Amino acid sequence: MLRFAEILRAHWPSYVARATGPIPARHWRAVEAVLSCRTSRRGGHVQHCARCRRDHYFFHSCNHRSCPGCGGRGQAEWAAQQEARLLPVPYYLITVTVPDPLRQLLGSYPRELYPLFFAESAAALKELCANPRYLGGEPGFIAVLHTWTRRMLHHPHLHLLVPALGTNNGGCMIVHPRQEEYLLPERALARRLRARFEARLKSDYPELAQRLDLSRGSQDWVVQCKAAGRGRSALRYLAAYVKKSAFSEGRLAGYDQAGRVLLRYKDSSDSQWKLEPLEPLELIRRWLLHVLPRGLVRVRHYGWLSPAARTTFRRIRFLLGLGAVRVRKLPALALVCPSCQGPLRLVGRIAPGRGPPLSSVVSRHAPAA
Repeated sequence: MLRFAEILRAHWPSYVARATGPIPARHWRAVEAVLSCRTSRRGGHVQHCARCRRDHYFFHSCNHRSCPGCGGRGQAEWAAQQEARLLPVPYYLITVTVPDPLRQLLGSYPRELYPLFFAESAAALKELCANPRYLGGEPGFIAVLHTWTRRMLHHPHLHLLVPALGTNNGGCMIVHPRQEEYLLPERALARRLRARFEARLKSDYPELAQRLDLSRGSQDWVVQCKAAGRGRSALRYLAAYVKKSAFSEGRLAGYDQAGRVLLRYKDSSDSQWKLEPLEPLELIRRWLLHVLPRGLVRVRHYGWLSPAARTTFRRIRFLLGLGAVRVRKLPALALVCPSCQGPLRLVGRIAPGRGPPLSSVVSRHAPAA
């Protein structure tokens, strides 16, 4: 299987040499993490097999959220934790898509505008759910930021997983939608979100608002609200975006005769898997589009599902006749001998390596602060 680290080792110097400006520090950190993932630079441990009497060396992974080779275990653990908190009510998956004229701006100023995207989407949803014609109470929901398409193009949008249940009277009473098969009008939510986002953009970042023509119809936001059953399948769908990168290494199908990387993707028009040949530098560019700033949280909980509302959430479970949340524990990972599949025993540890950054190259471009 082709590893993304091999592509970076071969083509990262060329990417840096062709850069037209400073490369953000978060990009350098992401490249450094992938290059050092599961290598002696990260350190590791030595395991001995008593059956075939061999020593085996295992190096630590980087656990960077943009690494295509990491995140599988974290994805399963997050899904198990959230599934344990599901309630026996219908769920809805709301997808909020940023209009095209705003996408480049969000990509250029992620630290400022992605939190704004989260905050105003949540506020608009809460306002609409408070209307007695719809939910008539305070909702609780999970918001997950997703920035890529299946072809790794920049396409920022939020997935909001909303149970059809709200609270009133300070969380002492639960309410349900008037019609369980209908939560709220999509166009009303889109209009409310657009108004709130543009108002905050003008007040908090007027210099950025001046770059946009906010009067154009192309600024209309796209909102889709679909029934998600009891929420389990939707949670597992979202889990892929919580702990994983924009793509997994299993989607790299090697090189073609022209030296281009073949990226496997599922075409939404016919649900067929296809191959897209990409120049290595283009693949690196698309990957870097989705490297978020350090500290920017990609998953947030709101309303009575927020960490600050644990008491309200326990009260809701009590009113529904449910007990305490019990998280299904995942089986521990068991290392076996790669040669004979025998049990291994820890006999030593490998200290992390030292030296200059693996991503450093001779270039006129220094890492940006």
